[in-house]
Amino acid sequence: MEKELELKFTKLENSRLQLLEQLKHVDTNKLSISPSHNKWSVAQVIYHLNTAESLSTIYVSKKMKDINNIKVTGAIEWFKLLLVKIAFILPFKYKAPAVLGDMPKEINYSDIINKWEETRKNLRQLLNSIPDELLRKNIFKQPAAGRLNIYQMIDFMQAHFNRHKKQIEALIKAK
Repeated sequence: MEKELELKFTKLENSRLQLLEQLKHVDTNKLSISPSHNKWSVAQVIYHLNTAESLSTIYVSKKMKDINNIKVTGAIEWFKLLLVKIAFILPFKYKAPAVLGDMPKEINYSDIINKWEETRKNLRQLLNSIPDELLRKNIFKQPAAGRLNIYQMIDFMQAHFNRHKKQIEALIKAK
């Protein structure tokens, strides 16, 4: 894996591991219980994160098979990603993109943690397999920002994780 990409991925993975370490001290039954009718449980938030990462990995894997007409990232893509990152910092709720599907009512915490581990292994394998000439091409598609490159995909995943980590921490505090 290219060095800059490896640093970004390592930061993302360390963030996940630190969160899971925090969650070890919470009763796993509480992590699967939604605090109210229209709020996600911790397990549902993790399900959402995993689904977004898994679908992104699958999308890029498929896109790598047909790399014709893929453009190199320009200033517009960086600006769109910046807007998404700013939106994640703001205290507004956003509806999850339809592509992620419906949220199951009940999620087993242990099961989703195992699936997230598998998704991260798949993501690492994908990042290791991407040829250098594709790293700066718009091979990833984010619903709000549009087409982005692999570095931007990991930056998006980190910003997305950070936003939902705050949500998880608030859920834990409220219990």
